[in-house]
Amino acid sequence: MPRPSSEVRWQSALAEAATLAVESIRVQTARSVLAIIGLVIGIVTVVLVSSTLVGLRNSVAQLFRELGTDNIFVFHRAGDPYTPASDADASRRTLTPADAVTIARLGSAVRDVGVQVLVPAATTTRAITVRAGGNESDTVLIEGASPNLFEVTDTLFGAGRPFTETENRVAAPVAVIGANVAQALFGRGDPVGQAFLLGGDRYYVVGVLTPRKGTFFGENRNDNVVSIPMATAARRFPDAEQTVLYVRAKPGQREAARAETEMILRLVRGVPSGAPSDFNLSTADQIITQFDRIGVQIFLATIGLAAVSLVIGGIGIANVMVISVTERTREIGLRLAIGARRQDVRLQFLIESAMLAGVGGLAGVVIALLLGAIAAALAPAFPALPPVWAVVAGVVSAVVVGVIAGYWPARRASQLDPVEALRYE
Repeated sequence: MPRPSSEVRWQSALAEAATLAVESIRVQTARSVLAIIGLVIGIVTVVLVSSTLVGLRNSVAQLFRELGTDNIFVFHRAGDPYTPASDADASRRTLTPADAVTIARLGSAVRDVGVQVLVPAATTTRAITVRAGGNESDTVLIEGASPNLFEVTDTLFGAGRPFTETENRVAAPVAVIGANVAQALFGRGDPVGQAFLLGGDRYYVVGVLTPRKGTFFGENRNDNVVSIPMATAARRFPDAEQTVLYVRAKPGQREAARAETEMILRLVRGVPSGAPSDFNLSTADQIITQFDRIGVQIFLATIGLAAVSLVIGGIGIANVMVISVTERTREIGLRLAIGARRQDVRLQFLIESAMLAGVGGLAGVVIALLLGAIAAALAPAFPALPPVWAVVAGVVSAVVVGVIAGYWPARRASQLDPVEALRYE
């Protein structure tokens, strides 16, 4: 009778070990569940955080790319224009609409320059609100805009049009409103041509923007904007000084346009040679890269926290496997006595610990998916779908932890003396 090949013996040993492992886990369900809680917590943490970071990264990337991948954003200080200035930036002079004219005239790689003037959300006495009929909103952002800003930023209109150079020149009371503002003031009606009050003055809607795709935590600030002509903003809100320039480069010349913009502004603002610029230039790619850098730091911190949970889970699995080896000493001795190889016994317990950890990994992924789905139901913008790599990495890392945690108990079981093991009570 031919002897079975080594491959057949390994397949038989694996099948037998897996069967025994499943039976052991089934019999000791409560103990197995307690052993993998740490693993489950670690996997849930990694999968949820990774899905959130990936979703946010994609939304932020879309948000800034909507403003133009060929554009250079220029502001007199670093950071978000709507956040308070740092101590280092507080003394910097603001940019002016005249700077846009100079850059457009002198920059050979510059195609056009759009201007955005930020109007303070509140005056010295009250917050600025918008109202149409019985509807009112105090969460709007008011901006003065050059007529070409919408073209420079490739802004899409759901209805109507941008305001014209003539309307800007005569400081006409017209406005382009974001999708959220249109919904808040006019519901499902057509806002174009309708009047509304802004800070007590009457304006007429000439255009409505489509909802923006890019978001940050489910919100795109541009959906809440009321844009009025730059000259109108200067007349109605003389205290509005903070100016953002959108420099649109000619195709393929963004870096050249960036260098020209910096040189022109340094000359206009009288920045001495060798001194740092007193303004900030950025592009969509730079902002996305900065977000990625922050995201990596958050993810590494999360990995550290998850590693603690995985270690705790590994200790729990190792403890369960030690107890299992002790309780099944006579069974191990019997297997060895009737011809089982020591490597078969070792394989049995390694597979059991790996399966135990694998179940924990899968449970963690399932729980993370359920929590993500619940969060998405409560907040539709929440990124609930984890990346494939996070799911695979979670399960694989759990199995690896299980194998490492189960190696010593498995080795101990395989080295038992059959005679002594059969005498064990």
